[in-house]
Amino acid sequence: MERLTGQDASFLYMETPSVHMHTLKVAVIDLPAKIPYADVFDLVRVSMESKLHLVPRLRRRPVEVPGGLHHPVWVGDPNFNIGRHLYRARIEQPGGHREMDQAIAEIASTQLPRDRPLWETWLLEGLADGGVVLVTKIHHSLADGVASVTMLGEVMNVERNHDDLDAPNPTWVPEPLPSRRTLLKDAVRDQREQLGSIGPLMRRTVKGSVNVLKNIKHRVTAVPYPFVTPRAVFNRTLSPRRSFASTSLPLAEFKAVKNAANATLNDVVLATVAGALNQFFDERGEHLSRPLVASVPMAVASPDDAPRTAGNRVANLFTSLCNDVSDPLERLQKIHAITSQSKEIQQQLGMDTLLDWSEAAPAGLYRWILRAYSHSGLSDIMPPAANLIISNVRGPDHPLYVAGARLRAIYSVGPAIEGIGLNITGWSYCGDLSFALIADADAIPDPHIITDALRPALDELLRATS
Repeated sequence: MERLTGQDASFLYMETPSVHMHTLKVAVIDLPAKIPYADVFDLVRVSMESKLHLVPRLRRRPVEVPGGLHHPVWVGDPNFNIGRHLYRARIEQPGGHREMDQAIAEIASTQLPRDRPLWETWLLEGLADGGVVLVTKIHHSLADGVASVTMLGEVMNVERNHDDLDAPNPTWVPEPLPSRRTLLKDAVRDQREQLGSIGPLMRRTVKGSVNVLKNIKHRVTAVPYPFVTPRAVFNRTLSPRRSFASTSLPLAEFKAVKNAANATLNDVVLATVAGALNQFFDERGEHLSRPLVASVPMAVASPDDAPRTAGNRVANLFTSLCNDVSDPLERLQKIHAITSQSKEIQQQLGMDTLLDWSEAAPAGLYRWILRAYSHSGLSDIMPPAANLIISNVRGPDHPLYVAGARLRAIYSVGPAIEGIGLNITGWSYCGDLSFALIADADAIPDPHIITDALRPALDELLRATS
């Protein structure tokens, strides 16, 4: 039995019938001419089952503490059956990229059931070129982007072989579900231990806030703050339906712009998305009252700096997309300046501070605040904390294989959340930067309008820096 951290638990608390807090990992796979099983679905099942022991949390489910006295606990599912996590479907014909994206959108539009470990994998068949697609839904409480990269490395091969099908799979013995008495007793004990950390945390927070205030006068660039944002079409109360779009661009071109402009790769991703969104709003005939504000997740290193296959350690910085700047190079330089200032503020506050507050906050109150906001409809009235979420994750730079089949492309994206109905993630793999976009389907029925605009937006930056 293992208690969820405050940040991991927050992703459970945020979930409502219209806010789905799972992430997507999409692998497009080139099948070899011959596979060691008559059916691809059986091949996937055997391959995945042989790897489950490497990521123990894939066989654990969350169990609530009575009365919400503390965060839930992870417990080995006594009823675990991989058959309850594997599904198959066919992509509509003619089986092109857009039909694939539509099938993924339908999968993304349903929640993961809470009575089992919080993941499922779909095998999508019917691609026109003969490939297949594995779509894995993983609840955000299980893993962030960094942990997902490590998890992927554990369950995939770096060689084209079938060793994973023959590897011994250690016997798994589930633990019994804890009694109500045990849950309450452990919750009281853990809460008592947490109380001792409140004083040092408050002193650290005050010290960090003073550092931020002292350095305000030295800043040459204004940094956007949460809730000081314009309203955009995707800033609204969410519907249950999601739309999905994906595309890939050469990673070398992003690096070329980065080097020429003396910026970071993340800055170039932000500037490219900004250019694409400018085209999106132009086509809609809309004019923003102020530049969009992006929430950018940043990985926070573990105390022991050890690789993680599970859990979340993420801070969020807020930066402007500078949509009011027409020149692409000037926009990139301004984004770089603002993002650098935002990082400094995070460091002055302390990267662990907000994570520690999520641990210290009373679980019941934490849950009530998050769910009350989600059900209130305030996201249709109040300015959003940010307009959209943009992530950039460094994935494997070498080919990966599953049961001898090569992964041609990998896409990954996090959830849309209440009031922020657009999430865009770049994930690098084997020389490509693959973008996946998830949105509220009522707000953006066809998100390919945005992903199609990424190519010309990057071309603008290449011309401006050449």
